[in-house]
Amino acid sequence: MAGRWHRWLLVSLVTLSAARKTHFEPWSPCHTLHGSGKNALVTGITGMLGSHVAEALLERGYKVFGVVRPRSNIRNLATFQAKIEILTAELTDPWRVLRLMEKVKPDYIFHFAAQAFNSLSFDQPAETLSTNMMSTLHILEAARQLNMKSSRVVIAGSSTVYGASTEDWDGPVPEEAAMKPVSPYGVSKAASELLALSYARAHGLHVIVPRFFIHLAPRGVEALALHDFARQVAMVERGLLSPPVLRHGDLSTRRDITDIVDSAPVVVCLAEVAPSATVVNLGSNVSYSMQQLLNELVLLSPSWRPENQSDGPSALRLEMDVSRLRAYDERIVMADISRVQQLTGWVPQPDMPRLLRMLLDYWRHETAFRYPEELSSPRPASSDDRTEFMAEL
Repeated sequence: MAGRWHRWLLVSLVTLSAARKTHFEPWSPCHTLHGSGKNALVTGITGMLGSHVAEALLERGYKVFGVVRPRSNIRNLATFQAKIEILTAELTDPWRVLRLMEKVKPDYIFHFAAQAFNSLSFDQPAETLSTNMMSTLHILEAARQLNMKSSRVVIAGSSTVYGASTEDWDGPVPEEAAMKPVSPYGVSKAASELLALSYARAHGLHVIVPRFFIHLAPRGVEALALHDFARQVAMVERGLLSPPVLRHGDLSTRRDITDIVDSAPVVVCLAEVAPSATVVNLGSNVSYSMQQLLNELVLLSPSWRPENQSDGPSALRLEMDVSRLRAYDERIVMADISRVQQLTGWVPQPDMPRLLRMLLDYWRHETAFRYPEELSSPRPASSDDRTEFMAEL
């Protein structure tokens, strides 16, 4: 039974990860493979972003070392685990980080490990600040102590550093916009970014900070809104939510959303070509209505019925859940990506219908894995039917 599930899962993950080729302009330096003979260390490799960037690194010829926590679930690595070396470490332990960096001697470091969920940070501000800032400090300190000036350190930034600044711009937000974070997560990313840039200036480390706007792909968790919507739809389809109600927060916002499968090769190329102390927006330059995305998602499900036919026992319904509202939520967020395009020649190719289908298929498979047919039975759902997740260190 376990073997059948494992084989089915591998096939599913391969299918869900099938990628279109990232498009770069003809002049782009990203067409050249730069990874042969070089080591890349990826923290947070079991997460949505880290796992896809690891695959992009492998495609460009790097030897990849992935850092996982002792209790990490490594299922996201199933399709390429045999091609990488997995190292166990808690990044909150500075001595272990130093020893790990000394062993790997990475040419490139991609630091993605974090408490990576903006909404969760309002409930856990101390853990968010401590985890994100201290893990970044330990990576930078190890690089400094080992005199790794020839290595390139990519520190994952976030669009949440802009916060209230998004309301000051009539259009896409450029990198020059002031940092005005409105969440503990945004503050932690702003502080980590400033810390990294200070190490570039004071100690000569080669630091690059891509500010990620919302990035989505399979392998995510339900702490992300669209992943949670897809999860709830999949649960309704399997009869695991009774009543069949999809609960959501504020849908009036608009967000810049990028497919990680499209952008992961760009992250690798940025590490190869960007000058030290580069801060660059990474997004699609397209802003999507959350209401419209949810509408398009539920239309993909046979559980959805037109409004005048929505009284059936299994018909999916939408309902506002006030517990999902944030203390502060930016209205419109869209990235000015001219800088990343100048550096890499990347031309984003957003395909939101495809991405929504992939997310729903991913959660159909994930739900089937979590609740096998012989074990599942309908159960009532509560508005707090969520599990707190932390992106794996």
